[in-house]
Amino acid sequence: MKIIFTSVIWLCSVATSVAQYFSGEVEYQVRIVAKVKDLNTDSIMAQQPGTGSVYKITDGFYKSTYYREGRETYSYTYHGNTKLMYDSDAGKDYITFRDSRKANNVRIRSIIYKDSVRVVAGYECFMVERVYENYISKTFYAKDLKINSDSFKDHATGDWYNQIREVNGALSLGSVNEYASHIEVNEVVRVTPAKLTGEDFELPPDKPVVASALALDERVELILPSTETVSCYQEKSTAALKDIAQIKHVCYVGFIVKADGTIIHTEPYEKDDYGLYKVAVEVVEKCGLKFKPGRLDGKAVDSWVYFPVEFSK
Repeated sequence: MKIIFTSVIWLCSVATSVAQYFSGEVEYQVRIVAKVKDLNTDSIMAQQPGTGSVYKITDGFYKSTYYREGRETYSYTYHGNTKLMYDSDAGKDYITFRDSRKANNVRIRSIIYKDSVRVVAGYECFMVERVYENYISKTFYAKDLKINSDSFKDHATGDWYNQIREVNGALSLGSVNEYASHIEVNEVVRVTPAKLTGEDFELPPDKPVVASALALDERVELILPSTETVSCYQEKSTAALKDIAQIKHVCYVGFIVKADGTIIHTEPYEKDDYGLYKVAVEVVEKCGLKFKPGRLDGKAVDSWVYFPVEFSK
């Protein structure tokens, strides 16, 4: 009887421990603080994915959705069952994915300040300072809110799994990132606990999902252009540069290369004052360029790429 009673106590203890993991939403606002004189903070803010965001998280899943002037601009979602991160731009009709197990930054050192207390949205927090190659980050973690760090194992992108593991799963409630010219402040303004499941992180069914270049084992390759393709490019380039005295400019064109080599969803990466981006898109669409599709796990897959088109005179 004593053994059964002890087992019941242990099971209740485990259930209580699991129930204590945070599940819900955290709302952020972004501020830019200049460190150098005459810095245009508005231009830096314009480069941010949004002026605020809503972060949803539960065991093995999270999603950050960014907003500007009340409109959704961009989101990225993590699925622990696939270890993939899905990037969705509100203005694009496709979603790209990347492998979260691939690291994208190098941490030099970190210091945990357990006595550095700040109250954020009603929760006491401690601070961790981390130094990376291009910036210094100070992150504030709630003392009494935790996430299940084991459910995010191997998440190397953003150094995230290592970060949450070294604070025993404490939930981040804001950060201050210091760069050479400015400071980026991510302030938490609201914390809302809620019971979330994997269904709350499903991708929109109306958008195709394709691999990003970084997700591929073998990247997309340009097949040697034919004489006709080269002539088409030269004709369009010459006509575009007719009224320009002297220039050397590269336009990047983005598009999806399907598993069968077909090119779809062509668009310019950015627009230039000469309108050369329009010609670059025409070169990709009409000059017969052919590509060897990217491969993942030994199979050809649909993937998103950027291709340079050079104009020189």
